[in-house]
Amino acid sequence: MEFKIKNNDFLNSFKKINRIITKNTVFPILENVIIKINANILKLTSSTLEIELHTYIHRKYFIFYTSGCITVSGKKIFSICRNIKRNEELHFHLINEKMHIKIFNSLFKLNTLPQKKFPKFKKIQKIKKFFISQKILKTIISSIYFSIAHNDVRNPLNGMLIEYKKSYLRTVTTDGHRLSIYTIMLNAEISSFSIIVNKQAILELNRLLTYTDDLISMNIDYHYVSFQFDTSLLITKLLNGNFPNYHDVILKKYTHSILLHTEQLKESLLKTSILCNTTFKGVFLNFSENLLKITSNNQDDEESCDSFYIKYQQKNISFSINVFYLLDVLNALNTPTINIIFDTPISSIQIQSNAQKETKYIIMPLKL
Repeated sequence: MEFKIKNNDFLNSFKKINRIITKNTVFPILENVIIKINANILKLTSSTLEIELHTYIHRKYFIFYTSGCITVSGKKIFSICRNIKRNEELHFHLINEKMHIKIFNSLFKLNTLPQKKFPKFKKIQKIKKFFISQKILKTIISSIYFSIAHNDVRNPLNGMLIEYKKSYLRTVTTDGHRLSIYTIMLNAEISSFSIIVNKQAILELNRLLTYTDDLISMNIDYHYVSFQFDTSLLITKLLNGNFPNYHDVILKKYTHSILLHTEQLKESLLKTSILCNTTFKGVFLNFSENLLKITSNNQDDEESCDSFYIKYQQKNISFSINVFYLLDVLNALNTPTINIIFDTPISSIQIQSNAQKETKYIIMPLKL
């Protein structure tokens, strides 16, 4: 194996696969990356056993001498590349099972391991396949990913539900205390499906996606799903289990729908959250005639309070809510106004915006 490539061209692709590399005492080889080259393509691969990420560098960006495939420490290559000038030329040459990297007056000799020891996913059978624009998928993910649970014992909660039915693509995330839904009409030439994609893959996918109309292809297998970009391929295992029945928590009837200015509410929440309880992270929203009063207190018997004018003429009502859950929603919606919707007695708080009707957020009130 031997080739030359400019550092910036190599590093731009290497950064993508390097993000998922972590220390692995059980499978140390997963700290390596696969470097594979032929006359047409330079391919870089990393894996976590849950997701597998490939990036491709086209022939015009490197000088090819001989083909080959080997694994080498991702951390060490990344450290080498980021500590030299971006326009420097890297000369990779595999000699006696050591990767020689020659850069101007510098030479690095790294240990390698054969790629056959690197655990790789089986080839996807492409049971279902459809195309979606990067812009749409990135908008979907950035709107609801924050509600995915973290290491919950209920495995389906640790991912994003993606389902397609009757020309509608719907995505749902929940951690058991809040739920986020994004629905969009999508005339894909594909039959109905329902899959759960794990959190790590969703976060990595969000980094790879751009707000462009470029298409990516989704290939769905029984146990895997892949997302094919022009120069990248992400493959991930699907989560097993049944996702909670989210239909029952969506409010169909409600007694209250209160219009609030997003920035005004956000500013008030940020101020009152300073003294909220560090365990429950709750603030009280007190609605009275034309006034919203937000209060919080903590375990040290400290209190904070803020209020502002709203259009509200119904009877006084109040509830406690996790302030950071609410701020997550306000940041995701990014609209001038929101509607806070609930029924009495209050079992859940639903937040949506007339400007973004495709998204709904539901937060369970705190019982303090």
